[in-house]
Amino acid sequence: MKALFSKRPRLQRRLMMTSLAIIALASWALAEVINQQKVQDFYVDQTNDIIARLPMIAAELRLEGMLPQSINPIKDYQSIPHKSDYLLITCVNGLRDHYTSSEEARKRALQDTCNRVRKAEKTHTPPYLLTLADDRLYSIVRLPVSINQKSYDLLVLRDAERIQRQLAESTRKTYFRVGLFIPLSGLLLVGAGFWGLRPLRRLSQEVKGILKGDNEQLSSDYPVELTEVTQALNELIGQEKHQRQTYQHAMKDLAHSLKTRLAATNAIMEDRNLTERGRQQEILSQLGQMDQIIQYQLRRAVVGRQGLTREQAEILPTVEQLTSMLGKVYQEKQIQVELQIDRLARFPGNQDDLMEMLGNLLENAYRFAISTVRIRAWVGVEGGLCMAIEDDGPGIEPEMRQSVLERGVRADRRNPGQGIGLAVVHDIVLSYKGTMTIDESELRGAQIRLDFEPSR
Repeated sequence: MKALFSKRPRLQRRLMMTSLAIIALASWALAEVINQQKVQDFYVDQTNDIIARLPMIAAELRLEGMLPQSINPIKDYQSIPHKSDYLLITCVNGLRDHYTSSEEARKRALQDTCNRVRKAEKTHTPPYLLTLADDRLYSIVRLPVSINQKSYDLLVLRDAERIQRQLAESTRKTYFRVGLFIPLSGLLLVGAGFWGLRPLRRLSQEVKGILKGDNEQLSSDYPVELTEVTQALNELIGQEKHQRQTYQHAMKDLAHSLKTRLAATNAIMEDRNLTERGRQQEILSQLGQMDQIIQYQLRRAVVGRQGLTREQAEILPTVEQLTSMLGKVYQEKQIQVELQIDRLARFPGNQDDLMEMLGNLLENAYRFAISTVRIRAWVGVEGGLCMAIEDDGPGIEPEMRQSVLERGVRADRRNPGQGIGLAVVHDIVLSYKGTMTIDESELRGAQIRLDFEPSR
């Protein structure tokens, strides 16, 4: 209950207040419909009663002189009592003019009833409960009749004081029941809200457990409506964990590699057998390797998916940009570029990672190619992206193809100028759950193939 009255906005309180408002509005509307239905039922009962009494009414009209003498509605109208619980008024010209009234109606000065009913019909629907000239409340039923091809409107009036009391009592009972129903619904809503929102409270507790380090991921036994949310959160948690491990491994590898290079540099400085020029060359070589190691580890720490964003990058514009740049760098080689790129092919990641991968692969291809570089990209059978970079250079020896892709191999054990680039590409591919394979190209050089799952 404390959550319901917190100053901060809460989902449970919002649901409760909205539901209660809807229930109250619907209950009030239902009560109005019930009350209106009871009034309509009363009108139907009144009409049926009048229809059942039509012979008596016709006889009274005859006795009151309100029907022509030539019309004899029933043979023995003399036997019908003259006293009744209703008053009779006839109108002509569509209720505009009073025609005649029963004796009792005349005594009560109700001759303006036709006009009152005509005005009431403009704003009300039957039944008509009207206060007339004698300040009494009447229920009025209108019966169109035709006598000797002349139209009349017969108004049958009854005292409605008792009827009004009955309707008022019925209305009070209806609203009383509605008044009991609304708080009972509120109690049921509290229980339903507490039970229905329990998965969200459990989700909150599990997230807190992950933040404290008690859990590694969210459980999977959530309702269907929360399944996609929990799966997305678990994916985000897994990515964050993987990214953190990548940072840690990169820093450890960087520290170890730099430590080795610094030790080698100290040894070079203390080596008395080296000439000054030789010492400078060795130190510059170590510095160059350190620079490559730092660049590699920094790239390794930031590549791959970021959060839950599902990005897609176009292949062709990136390829055209890179080939234009590399064509100028290796202008003297006059490299022929073959493009076989499906315009529907999309890289399932961000543009920077695509640029990093293709930049490294194309730089290697241009460096080792003799005259031709081929770039292919197409949509795979299952909808994923397939890419292949080929050249007609010397290729990569079969015994080295696996070693250059092994994870955890330090940069200083790779071939300068090639191992660093391939390692970065491999790390990016793995971060997108893709595969990278090295084969011999149809051009007799190396073929680097990348396969990615379809973006979901």
